[in-house]
Amino acid sequence: MNTLKFFKVLVLAMSPVSLPSYAETVTQPAEGAEKISYIPEFHGAVRPRWEIDTETGNSRFEVRWARFTTEGKVAPKIGYFLQVDLCDQGVFKFHDAYVKMEVAKGLEVQAGQFRMPFGKEPFMAPQNYVFANRSFMGKQMCNYRKVGAKLTYKLPVSVPLTVEAMAANAGGVANHNTWSSKYVGSGRISLQAGDFNISGGVMDILPDTTRIMLYDIATTWKHGDWRGGLEYMNEHYVASSHEDANSWVVWGDYGRAAKLGIFNHWSVQARYDGMTCQWNGIGGDADNAARNRITVGATLSYQYKKVFADLMLDYEQYFYRHGYTPADGQGNKLVLELAVRF
Repeated sequence: MNTLKFFKVLVLAMSPVSLPSYAETVTQPAEGAEKISYIPEFHGAVRPRWEIDTETGNSRFEVRWARFTTEGKVAPKIGYFLQVDLCDQGVFKFHDAYVKMEVAKGLEVQAGQFRMPFGKEPFMAPQNYVFANRSFMGKQMCNYRKVGAKLTYKLPVSVPLTVEAMAANAGGVANHNTWSSKYVGSGRISLQAGDFNISGGVMDILPDTTRIMLYDIATTWKHGDWRGGLEYMNEHYVASSHEDANSWVVWGDYGRAAKLGIFNHWSVQARYDGMTCQWNGIGGDADNAARNRITVGATLSYQYKKVFADLMLDYEQYFYRHGYTPADGQGNKLVLELAVRF
């Protein structure tokens, strides 16, 4: 008889009358509370291109990125983000996997694998690239994802200041199973002042046995049909014979609405970027030669709600030190790209 009573109580406890469903307790906000959607959002960028080295005449077709992201909420204060690249020049890459929680008003904790908070150019994703190719700063100088945790604090609207700080494993993201007594980290402060966003940051990394400190200051701005950016970065090798590396970038973009067949927007862009000799912290020699570059481009866009199709044409003029011979594809080039972003 005791056993029979136990099963009756168990069935009652599991019934919809006794135990409200997850949807009722989580997705239905109290009267007057903020409504939260738990439907995942999907975004991405697919950027196939054709490019030609104007000095050698060699050319190629490639899918430079096929980047897809999924993000959403599982509770009013808890969210998640996943990002993969299905085809980065023919290679699959898993980039980001993290969760975040708002633990207090304006204070958020984030944990998982993601890009270190530092700089403007290094933090850009293929969904919002202005040019077909990234700057030297964003590609060669500073391109780091780590596994760790980050705190973000946003001051009240009256003081639009955001502070971010991250601590992470010293190793790379290919293997999360390594134990170590060493950590790395980065921090960034951003201020929105009218049309300008101003930021400064510091990063500490340990690619091998030499610690590397990076320092960055940047500003971006947008006003009417104009937008642009300016950034400088210094890379210092602690207790090493290698000289500091420096990188810089300045760019501008002007665009207007138009009616050109299917296209409803056009824009023109220009960029000047450069870097001194740079070392990745592994081995003995510098990995990236000193160079400067001027990029000019034009873009025709078809914009439909949150979907953008950009037909981009960029010309890149490189300047190396006298006597240096760049590898195939590292010299002057013309790039024609059809980028679909959503």
